[in-house]
Amino acid sequence: MNNARPATSNQQPATSNGLGKNEIIRRSQSISEIFSSGRFQRGRWFDIAYTLGITRQAAFAATKRIRTAVERNRIKRRLREAYRLEKNNFHERIQLVLIGHESVAQAPLDDLRDEMRKMAVRLRSPLRSP
Repeated sequence: MNNARPATSNQQPATSNGLGKNEIIRRSQSISEIFSSGRFQRGRWFDIAYTLGITRQAAFAATKRIRTAVERNRIKRRLREAYRLEKNNFHERIQLVLIGHESVAQAPLDDLRDEMRKMAVRLRSPLRSP
C-alpha cells in the first residue's frame, strides 16, 4: 500500500523565474562594497550600483527622500518583481543594488521591465572581458 499523497492543485511547479534566497544580497557589508568599489548607472525609474561578483545577486532599496515605510516597501516590492522577471537579461556574475525613485510606486510594471532590460544591455558591455 502506497502512503504517498497526491500533489494538490494549489502547489505551483518550480520555475526558473523565481528569486531564490541565494540571489538576494542581505549583508550590509556586501552592499557597502558594491557602493565603494563598483560602478553606478542612473536610470529614469531607478539607479543601479553594480560590480562583478561570483554569481548574479541583487539588493533592493529606496531613496532616502521617501518618508513612509509603506511607500519604501512598495517601491522595493515593485523593483523585486521587475528584476525577477528580467534577471536573465543581466550578466550571470553581476552583483547589483537597485535604488528606486519615488516614481516607481506609480510606474506601470511594463515600463519598469522595459527599463530593466535596457539597463541590463548597458551593464553588459562594461563587464565584458577584452
